[in-house]
Amino acid sequence: MSSQPNQSLIDGIRCLQYLVSSGRAIGCRELARLMGINTTRVNRLLMTMASIGLTMQDDHRRYLPGPGIHALAAQAIRGSALFSRALPILERYAPRDIVVALGVLWEDQVIYIWHSVPGSTPSQALAGFHMLPAWQSVIGMALLASETDEQLMPRFTPEQWQNLAPHLAQQREQGEVIWHHDNGELSMAQPVGNHAAALAFAGMWNVDESVEQARLKALSELNARLQDKA
Repeated sequence: MSSQPNQSLIDGIRCLQYLVSSGRAIGCRELARLMGINTTRVNRLLMTMASIGLTMQDDHRRYLPGPGIHALAAQAIRGSALFSRALPILERYAPRDIVVALGVLWEDQVIYIWHSVPGSTPSQALAGFHMLPAWQSVIGMALLASETDEQLMPRFTPEQWQNLAPHLAQQREQGEVIWHHDNGELSMAQPVGNHAAALAFAGMWNVDESVEQARLKALSELNARLQDKA
């Protein structure tokens, strides 16, 4: 048997992930452009997935996630150790007065498993935020730091890299990222053990050093609970 990755399977999974992440109906050409592959191939993949209910078309022949996505999502949640452990802990212990987020990386994008804001309910927090480019996310910075600069630099523009590089160095040296935004917001993140995920606090504005340290301590404690170290 060949040890080479199956490119058709890779393209099919990527296609489905881009479709689900778009949050709207999307045509084959646009999806092909996002993925950087041939339109005919994307059309074939989408039609194949439609045959098993993972995709469907609207009246304009654009594609949407199909009913099979619900089954896949439920099975994924049930089979994920991160999901099953994190959700009840975040629901019970996450601070209610700031943004709390748990996310993973996919193709240099952050996908949010949990994203709560002050006043939100647990159902709103579950997968409650669109995906975000990793260089714009404190979670993305914390997770990208596990790769080398040589691996990362070709994937980002000089402007993006200028924003990323100091935070990557901070993660590697200190085990966390603390980002003081130009607009006065503070955000911070730490990787969550071996789950290839990161936990973040954000939405903290114009805070002093004592508040920053208190929030960092609370982030570490919540992270320890997620890793069963509390």
